[in-house]
Amino acid sequence: MLSELDLVTTAAMTALVVFVAGTVFLLETVLRRDEAAGGAWSLGFLGAILTSLLYLAWAADPTALWAVVAGNVTFVAGTGAMWVGCRLYNERRNGVALVIIAALSIITAIATVVEAPTRGDWAGAAWTFAALGVVAATAGVECFRGSLGRARTAWVLGAVFLVESVFFLLRLVAFLLLGPDDPTFQTWFGSVVVGMLTILLIVVAVIVTSVLRAGRAELRHQRALAGAEDAVTGILTAGRMRAALESLAARAMTRGTALAVIEVRLDDLAHIATAFGEEARREAITVWREAVRTHAPLFSVMGEDDEGGIALVTTASSPSAARREAMTLYRGSFDALGQLSGVGLPVVGVGVALTEVVGYDADTLLRVARASAVNGFSSADSAVVVARSAEG
Repeated sequence: MLSELDLVTTAAMTALVVFVAGTVFLLETVLRRDEAAGGAWSLGFLGAILTSLLYLAWAADPTALWAVVAGNVTFVAGTGAMWVGCRLYNERRNGVALVIIAALSIITAIATVVEAPTRGDWAGAAWTFAALGVVAATAGVECFRGSLGRARTAWVLGAVFLVESVFFLLRLVAFLLLGPDDPTFQTWFGSVVVGMLTILLIVVAVIVTSVLRAGRAELRHQRALAGAEDAVTGILTAGRMRAALESLAARAMTRGTALAVIEVRLDDLAHIATAFGEEARREAITVWREAVRTHAPLFSVMGEDDEGGIALVTTASSPSAARREAMTLYRGSFDALGQLSGVGLPVVGVGVALTEVVGYDADTLLRVARASAVNGFSSADSAVVVARSAEG
């Protein structure tokens, strides 16, 4: 079926789908106050739009080598912008990443210009394929770490990037071994196949990044709400929570007092918004926060820990006492969420990190409690997991 499509038709189809999908994301970016990750992803989709239009110009006029040069560069740079967006979502620095993207884009441009007299339409192809394989792979890996790794929706985006990476690395090998005119290369790695794959991946990428951005916007809203009302609700912002834990842990270590950090998490809030709507998601978050506040130990300190998580620090007379407090929080959250209508039943996980097991370092306590809560999502034994080591 793909063999029946000519290059111009495929390029036109690809450009149309990429233009529509990318424009939707760009318009949403313009109409809402977005964060850095959404802005970088917008640049990535803008790069995809420009790339598809430039390749369409080349397909219509094979002598337009300027379109090949510009298309190759925007392809690499646009994919790089998606990688930067993922790093920004995970709150990581991008100095080295930007240098790498700039270097690969410049190398791609130079290689395309230099090879134009001999390679023609395929000038710079090998360099472009290699650059795309590397950048897409790093973007894919980024989706399985940090905040993205804890949002299971992002795993789909990671799969998109990894599929892109594997495809272009295989395309590079086939290009070098077989050549672009080989029938096998044209069947599996030709421009028509690339166009169809681009359509599939761009649609999935737009949907997933839109869901992730919506989830982060809700988190910003909740953080702002917590910042204004933490004196009333008792739920601190993430920054205040970490500072409080650091202070309490230092004092507890000096006095030899055992502490427990208990984390209560909802599994991938983005799925609730996708399946039931944003209002249902907001209601679930509100009910869950109130349930945690109501069932928290009397003298505990609690605060936000990343998207979908609330951490509590309290004294722990024994591991079994800490587990009982965690079970109370789990049952209270489960029962409250079970009263919601039209949302299904969100999955709750509770993790416990004890100072007698992992020590008094604030970052380690939070990390281990968070990891244990995530393990509680899929644990066959119990949704409450008490960490037995510093590895969670």
